[in-house]
Amino acid sequence: MKPLLAALLLMSSSAHAAYLHQCPADAAPKDGVQARLADGSVLAVSSAPQLPGCRASALGVDAAQVESLYPLAPGDTPARTILLYGAVGKKPFVPSSHDLPQPDRPGALPQRRPVPLRTNLLGEARVRPFGVEERVRIEHADGKLRLNCGAGTRAAGVLIDGPWQLPLAKLRLTARYSAGGAFSLQAADEASAARETSHAIGELDASKREAALPLPAALDRAGWRQFVLLCPTQTATLTLDSLAFEPVPGKPQPRATWIWERAEWRDKPDALLAWAKREAVRELFIVVTLEGARVREPARLAAFVRRAGNAGIAVTAVEGDPHMVLPSQRAATVDRARAYASYNRAAKLGERLRAMQFDVEPYLLDDAVLDPEQRDREYLAMAQALHAAAGGMPLEFVVPFWWWDKRELLDGLAKTSDGLAVMDYRTDPDQIVRFAVPFLDWGSRHGKRVHIALEAGWVAPELQRRYVRADADEAGSLLVTQAGATPVLVLLRQPVRAAAGPLYRLSGERTLDGSATSFHGNPERLRALLPMLERDFSAWPSFGGLALHGWR
Repeated sequence: MKPLLAALLLMSSSAHAAYLHQCPADAAPKDGVQARLADGSVLAVSSAPQLPGCRASALGVDAAQVESLYPLAPGDTPARTILLYGAVGKKPFVPSSHDLPQPDRPGALPQRRPVPLRTNLLGEARVRPFGVEERVRIEHADGKLRLNCGAGTRAAGVLIDGPWQLPLAKLRLTARYSAGGAFSLQAADEASAARETSHAIGELDASKREAALPLPAALDRAGWRQFVLLCPTQTATLTLDSLAFEPVPGKPQPRATWIWERAEWRDKPDALLAWAKREAVRELFIVVTLEGARVREPARLAAFVRRAGNAGIAVTAVEGDPHMVLPSQRAATVDRARAYASYNRAAKLGERLRAMQFDVEPYLLDDAVLDPEQRDREYLAMAQALHAAAGGMPLEFVVPFWWWDKRELLDGLAKTSDGLAVMDYRTDPDQIVRFAVPFLDWGSRHGKRVHIALEAGWVAPELQRRYVRADADEAGSLLVTQAGATPVLVLLRQPVRAAAGPLYRLSGERTLDGSATSFHGNPERLRALLPMLERDFSAWPSFGGLALHGWR
C-alpha cells in the first residue's frame, strides 16, 4: 500500500479525524471551527463522520489540527502561491482577505498597462528594424538607441513598441538625442498599421538636441500599436538618449476632503473653514442629518453652505453604508437622494450643495449578507434608483481603485452618475498614477468628473501570510479542499505531510504597517507630493481634483 494512501486511511479511521460538513444554518453545530458561505449555509469541522442534514467530506487530518476555515469564491483557483491577510496578533489567525497570484500563460503577451509618465520608454521598449534594403543597423542597450542608416530610397527605420496603453490625456512625446540627419517620428494605430501607414508626429533633426512633440489628433489612443522612426534617404546616424511622455498641464482643480463629524460644520464652522483655506482645500464632503426624505436642519445647512461659498469653498453631502446596496434598503437609500434634491430645489443659489456623493463599498458586507456574484448587479440597481431620485442634481459615487477592470459596472455608472471619487489609497507616486489612469480615461471617454482620493488617516496594521504549494516530500499547514463548487482553505495549527487535498507550506509572514497605503504620520511628504500629482492629473479633461481622506 502506498504511504500517502495508508496515512489517509489511518487518519480517516481515527476517532479524531476531521470532517468538513456543509450544513443549513439551523442544523450547524453550535461551536467549533466554522465559516459561513454566501448561500447562508455553514461550514463546520467535526470529528463526527456524519451530522444530521449536512454533507460531509474527510479532510485527512486530525480535527484538533484545524485552526480556521476560509472559503474562496466559486471559480477561484489557487496556483502556486496564496497570500492571506488578517489582524496582527489575533489568535487563531482568521484571514480577512486574500490574493491568488496567477502565472502567465505560456506564450501569452504581456498585459498592457498605462504608459508611464516622465519615464524613458527605451528601458523596456521592443525595437525592431525594418526596410527591404536592409540599410538599418541598431544598438539598443541601457535605455539608449543608436541607429546607423545607409543611403536608400525605400522606407526604412525602426519600430518601437511596448506593453503600454496610451492614456486619454493631453501629452507630448519628448526626445533627447543627437542626430546626423533628419529623422521622422511617427505613430501607428491598428487602423493605420493595417494600411501600412502611420501618423506624423514631428522631426528629429541635427539642429536640435531635444524635441517636445504633441501626439497627432488622428491617432487612436486605444488602438496604438507602435512608434516609427524613419531614416532619411541619405546616410545618417541617430543616438536617442530618451523617449518619454510628459503630461501637458491643464486647468487647476480644487482640492477636497471628507469631514465625517457633523459637529465640525454644525458647531465649529469658522474653525473648519479657516483650516480648509490654510490647507488649500476648496471642497468639503460633509455628513448631513436627514429625516426620511428631508434634511433635518435646512436653515443651518444653508447658512454653512453660504458661508463656505463666500470663502470660495464648495460643499457636497456624502452618505456611506455598505448596506445601502441591499434591495431591502433601497427605499430608505433613495429617500436620502430625494432629501438632497428637495433641499437644493428649495435653497437659494448660494446655499445649494454642489452634489450628493454615495460611499457604499458593498464588498465590506459578509458573503452571507449578499452573494458576491450579485454585488455588481445590486450596486447598479441602487445607482439607477439614486439617479432617478436625484432629479438632475449631480450624483457621484466613491469606488476603490481595484474596480478598474469592472467594465460592465463602470459602463453602468457612466449612465447613472456625474462622476467618481476613486480611493487610490497608495503612497508610492508611480502606483498612484498607474491606478488613477484607467478612471481618468473613463471620465474622459464619458464626460464625467473624477476625483483621485488619497488616504491620510491611520490604517490598522495587517499581517500577511505567504503560502507556497508543498512539494511531494514537504509538509504543509494549509489544505485546499472543496465544499461543492466553493474552494475552502483549511488552516492548520501545525504542518502535516498528508491530507485529503493539496497542501501549502507557510513560506513567510510580514506585518504591513499601512505606510504603503496611508500618509498618516508623514503629512509633509503628502504636502510635497500634492502639487506634482495635481499638475500631471490636470492633463486629463476629466480630472476633478485630489480628495484627501483622514486629512483633518
